[in-house]
Amino acid sequence: MISATTWVPRGFPSEFPEKYVLDDVEMERINGLVNLHLGEAREGLQESEQAQADSTQLKDDLEVDEDLKEYDLEHYDDEEKDEEEEEIGESVAMFPKLANSEAKYFKKTTQDEDGADEEDHYLQLPTEEDQLEEKKELQVYPTDNMILATRTEDDISYLDVYIYDDGAGAPRGSKEEEGDKLDPDVANGMTRDKSLYIHHDLMLPNFPLCVEWLSFRPKGPNDSTNVGNFAAIGTMDPTVEIWNLDSIEKAFPDVILGEIKEEGNSKKKKKKKKNAKYHKHVEYTHTDAVLSISHNKVFRNVLATTSADTTVKLWDLTTCGVARSIDGLHHGKAVSCSQWFGDGSETDGSILLTGGYDSYCAISDVRINELEKMCKYYQVNGEEVEAVSWAESYFYAGTDQGNVYYFDARKEDKPVWNLHAHDSGITALTSNSFLDSMLITGAMGDKKLKLWKTTPKPSMVASRDFGCGNVLTSTFAPDIEVGGDLVVGGSSPGLKIWDCFSNRYVRGAFKEELRGLQKRAREEAKNAGRSSRLARKYEGDGGDEVIEVEEEEEEEEEEEEE
Repeated sequence: MISATTWVPRGFPSEFPEKYVLDDVEMERINGLVNLHLGEAREGLQESEQAQADSTQLKDDLEVDEDLKEYDLEHYDDEEKDEEEEEIGESVAMFPKLANSEAKYFKKTTQDEDGADEEDHYLQLPTEEDQLEEKKELQVYPTDNMILATRTEDDISYLDVYIYDDGAGAPRGSKEEEGDKLDPDVANGMTRDKSLYIHHDLMLPNFPLCVEWLSFRPKGPNDSTNVGNFAAIGTMDPTVEIWNLDSIEKAFPDVILGEIKEEGNSKKKKKKKKNAKYHKHVEYTHTDAVLSISHNKVFRNVLATTSADTTVKLWDLTTCGVARSIDGLHHGKAVSCSQWFGDGSETDGSILLTGGYDSYCAISDVRINELEKMCKYYQVNGEEVEAVSWAESYFYAGTDQGNVYYFDARKEDKPVWNLHAHDSGITALTSNSFLDSMLITGAMGDKKLKLWKTTPKPSMVASRDFGCGNVLTSTFAPDIEVGGDLVVGGSSPGLKIWDCFSNRYVRGAFKEELRGLQKRAREEAKNAGRSSRLARKYEGDGGDEVIEVEEEEEEEEEEEEE
C-alpha cells in the first residue's frame, strides 16, 4: 500500500548522497531519542524476558523426552554452514573504527596436512574501483526528480525514495539539438529512455498519513544559504519526523517535531487521555495523528501541520518548536488537509488553506491573532472535507461523499460549481501547477484515476485504472520539463508515473494550453543555455506512457540472457 506521495524539484538533491555515519555525536543524539521511550522499551524487555523464560521451560521439557532427542529439535532453526558460506564477507561492526567503512570480515576454514581444521581470519577493504562503482550507482543527476512515497507492507512502513529520469537526448520523432549535449551521456553519443527506480528507503515507526518535501535544513540559519533536501512525515503518532534525503542507510530521523519527555507511567497517561471528558488545547505538540503537512515556500522556516486533535500548528524550523498553535479553527473537529498559498510575496506566504470535518474550508491570514478576524469560511453542504488544492485565486475541495467543490477565494459565498466525481471519499485531489484548469481526482473505493478540465465547466477528459488498487494518492511533477507527469499510488503494491500528455484525448482537450506550456519551456531552456525536451515531445501518437519500477525477476532474466 502506498498512502502518500510528493515530488522533489530538480537540482535540490545532492549529486552524490552520503552514507550514514554513526559517530560519537550521532550516537549521543540517538541516545537522547531512545531515552524518550524508555518506558515502552522496559515493557518490551519484560515481555521478551517472559518469552525467553517460556522458551527455556520448553527446552527443559524437550530434554526430558528421550524419544525427541534424536530429532535434535534444539537446533531445528540453526542454519547450516559450509565452507563456501563461511567465506562470505560479514560486516565489521565489532570494530568501532571500521564500522562505517565498507570493510568486510572473512573467516575461512581449511585443513592442514594432518587433516586438522585451521581457521584463517582476515579483513578485506574495498578497492578504489569498488568505491567508484558504488558512488556511480548512488549518483543523482541534476535532471533527475526524486519522488517520495510512503509504503506499508505486513504492518511495516517505509519511506521509499525514488529516482525518476525523464530521459536524455531528442524525444521520439524530433531532432537532436546542440543543447542536448549538456547531458554527459548525449555528449558521448548515447541517449537515455525514461526510467524509475528506488534509490533508498527509510523505515518508519508507524503508519504514514502524509509526506512533505522541505528545502530548509532544520535548526539551521533562517537565510537563503540554508538549502536542504528533507522529508517531513506525519503518522498515526502525534509527532512529525524529519529525515535528510541526502543520507542513506539512516536508522533515525534528524529531528522529531513535538517529541517531549514522558514523565511517570506511560500507561497511566494513556488511560487519562482516554477518559478525558473535555478538550484541552496543548500548544507545544499535537496529541493525536498528524493528518497533513504543508511547507511554506515564502517563509521557508515555517511548517504547518494539522491533526485529528482539531488544532493547526505552525512550526519554526530554526528551533523546531511551535511558533503558534491555532485551536477552534474548524469548530472542534479534525483538520484533515492544508496548503499554503503561492510562493511569491510575503502576503502569499501568510495565507493558509485548510479543510476539516466540520464541513468547512477555511482561508486564514496567520499574521492576525484574533481567530474571528483571521478566517474566511466556505461550506460544503454538510460533508467532511478530505482534501484541498489551490488553483491561483481559486481552490478545489474534495469531500467524503466523493464530491468536488470549486470556490473563488475572493468571494466568501457559494461554490462556483460542484460535481460528483466518485462514489466514495476523495483521497487524491491535485491541480497542475502549470495548467490550473487540469485536475486529477482519486477516491478510496475507486480504482480509476480521473483527469478533468475544469473551465469553463468541469468535464472529465480521461479515466484510467493503473493497476494500483484503490487510488490513495496522486500528485503532479513540480518542474516544467515534466509538467504533464503525475505519480499514482494505491492499495496495491507498485508506484506508477503517467505522462498525461501522451494520451491523445488529453492533448486534444488541452491543445492550446499545451502549446503555451511548450513555448514557455523552450524559452526557459534557452535562457538556461540548454534545450527543452518538453517543447519537442508529442509529435506523433505513440500511446500512453506509463513508467513503473521493473520487477526484480525481469531484471534477473535480462542478466541471465546477457
